Amino acid sequence: MKLDDEIANILDKDGGLLNVGVVERLVQLMPNDPQDDVVSKVADVLACRSMLAGVIAATENTECLNQFVHLGGLWSLDDWLQEAHKGKVGEGVEGGGSPKECDKGVEDLLLALLQALDGLPVDLKALKTCSVGKSVNHLWSHKNPEIQKKARKLQRTSWLHQLGWHSPLFGVDTQVVVPIPKRSGFSDDDAYKI
Repeated sequence: MKLDDEIANILDKDGGLLNVGVVERLVQLMPNDPQDDVVSKVADVLACRSMLAGVIAATENTECLNQFVHLGGLWSLDDWLQEAHKGKVGEGVEGGGSPKECDKGVEDLLLALLQALDGLPVDLKALKTCSVGKSVNHLWSHKNPEIQKKARKLQRTSWLHQLGWHSPLFGVDTQVVVPIPKRSGFSDDDAYKI
């Protein structure tokens, strides 16, 4: 069965996942190895991954999204994000079109992945066990300003809202001022240490 047909069987009318029961099938369809039988060219890898990320982005059912994260889908999205950013999408796959076509495909994939990540219920545990936060952070310096903007928005608003403003993962500076109880015999300058 073709990938398009398999995906069509698990989608609702809006293009999101039909129900919690089909989430496992989606995770199975997410090819981690570009040499999978389904894909044969770099352009096919990019299109396939963009389509699958689009399914996650279109899914509004919170139970489906939680199940996706629980089944390790976040890890696959992070792997794809890292490969796309490093230009390693489809390594070992023959063909793929012109470099401009591939660049456009990579940018489309990155945008689709950021949109998918924006809708996922990512908690502190997920961010600690997966390097997706760092992967998104690397996109802040991407050459495409739209990708930069979406990466910043994802970290600064979506995840920040889910995790809370005081999460240590979102420290702006590596030096944190921590109040230390004042002991007798010390001046006011000794109350804070860096």
